[in-house]
Amino acid sequence: MTAASITQATLALGDREGEKAMSMRRIAAELGCDPMAIYRHFPNREALLDAVADSVVAEVPAPGGGGPWDERIRVVLTGMRAVALRHPGIAGHIASRPPLGPCGRRVAGELFVALAEAGLAPGDVVRAFQALIAYAAAGLRMAVDAGVQDRRWQQVSAAMEGLPGEALPVVGSAEQFDYGLRLLLSGIRLEGERAAG
Repeated sequence: MTAASITQATLALGDREGEKAMSMRRIAAELGCDPMAIYRHFPNREALLDAVADSVVAEVPAPGGGGPWDERIRVVLTGMRAVALRHPGIAGHIASRPPLGPCGRRVAGELFVALAEAGLAPGDVVRAFQALIAYAAAGLRMAVDAGVQDRRWQQVSAAMEGLPGEALPVVGSAEQFDYGLRLLLSGIRLEGERAAG
């Protein structure tokens, strides 16, 4: 048993049975071992889920350095959302704790390079990065929770009834995410132009 095999078994379990199945006991049962055997590789469940999340981020397409900066950011963030949603057991964890492992750092590096190319000052690159990650995490969380039409959902829907425009996009939908990302990228473009003077 290796850290990689535990990570893959945990991901497969989450894909099949969802987030709630990913307890240390259930993972150990899946692997046919005692839960303590997992702790030899991961200090706690959170560390294991961080490793699973980072393995999922490995699937995010690398946009390469040739295209426009804003298109590269769009590819990375929509790719991150799509990849996370393909793995329902870990999507919520990715939304609450953006991965900091090697794959997460690769994605972050691509975003930093693209933001610098937008013309932002170094401090603003960091702030814009934080804004994009916060937006992506919130959008992913909304997508994970989409479809739960509880009493609060009904109240919000009623409050929005009659607002101008055509049918509003579904909360957590790709359409809603893409629109918000377009707004953020437009704002970043303006900031970059302002910094260039």
